[in-house]
Amino acid sequence: MIRTENEAGGPTMAMALFLKKNAIRENRIENVGRWPIRLTDFFLVDDYEFPPSRFTEVFLVRAGNFLHETESGTQAVRTGTAIVHHPESRHVVKQPDQVKLTRIRFLPEWFSGDFRSIIESPDALGLFFVPTFFEIPQESRVQVFTCRESQLSFVFSLFDLLHQSLRTGRHGEPVSRVTLLEILLLLGDEYHVYWRGGNRLAIPEEVNVALQVVETAVASGGRLPIKLLQSESGQSQEELNQAFRKHLGLSLTDYAQGRRVRHAAQRLLGSTDPVDSISANFGFSDRSQMDKAFDGVFGMAPDAYRMKFGINGVAMDAGEKDTKTPA
Repeated sequence: MIRTENEAGGPTMAMALFLKKNAIRENRIENVGRWPIRLTDFFLVDDYEFPPSRFTEVFLVRAGNFLHETESGTQAVRTGTAIVHHPESRHVVKQPDQVKLTRIRFLPEWFSGDFRSIIESPDALGLFFVPTFFEIPQESRVQVFTCRESQLSFVFSLFDLLHQSLRTGRHGEPVSRVTLLEILLLLGDEYHVYWRGGNRLAIPEEVNVALQVVETAVASGGRLPIKLLQSESGQSQEELNQAFRKHLGLSLTDYAQGRRVRHAAQRLLGSTDPVDSISANFGFSDRSQMDKAFDGVFGMAPDAYRMKFGINGVAMDAGEKDTKTPA
């Protein structure tokens, strides 16, 4: 039993009773939310292995400390540490000491309408969205960094706000999307400070200008405006293609098609519009082209995608199940 001294020098049990009441006795998992945003709290006192996931995962250590094991090694982490795992990365929590670990999973396409905020935040772009936007080889699929003590209260409060929104069934509302976007931008800034800007994704000005032009066209369902791209960037189409391949890992046309697919996916997630209507609104030549494009990006047809992930869908992916500590 932990004892503390009161002002008069006598023992008090208040802190001890508080700690005992809130102590984690066995591993427990609590889920809130549905796609496109899901949040899970892990309360851990025993080792726990996280299997590879198909989704980008954002972890924040809310309390305690543990050893974090990945394919590249093991490191000690503590309260305030953020961990970002991109798809197919495996990791294990070892020797946890009264750990509360919060995980957020999200669908990047849900943020298709927030392109400007993301592209103008190179740290958040590089940390969370590169595998979705581009095809740039990554040295590591796991990033671990510690948030500044002065910023932790802001980070924790945003996590709490998101938890509250999801718990009350507001997973598809702007309040949840904007709160998560704010979390990602704030963690991107902490990542920048931690690495002193050394890991910032560098995009040349002519490519950045082209990205903005492509986004405007795709979001409105228009064709790729080659002449406008050339005049705005000061580059020929071939020069732009070479720049895109060099800096982003894919051609201008392939990039534009990927953005078209994700804008259509966002509409599928948040509306009941017919798939044929969405296909026409986002510039696909016909429904079969949209089906083929979706299969290439998501491995499923638009109808199946909506059923699995849509706000009004009925199916959910298998994942960790809620567990409760026996009374």
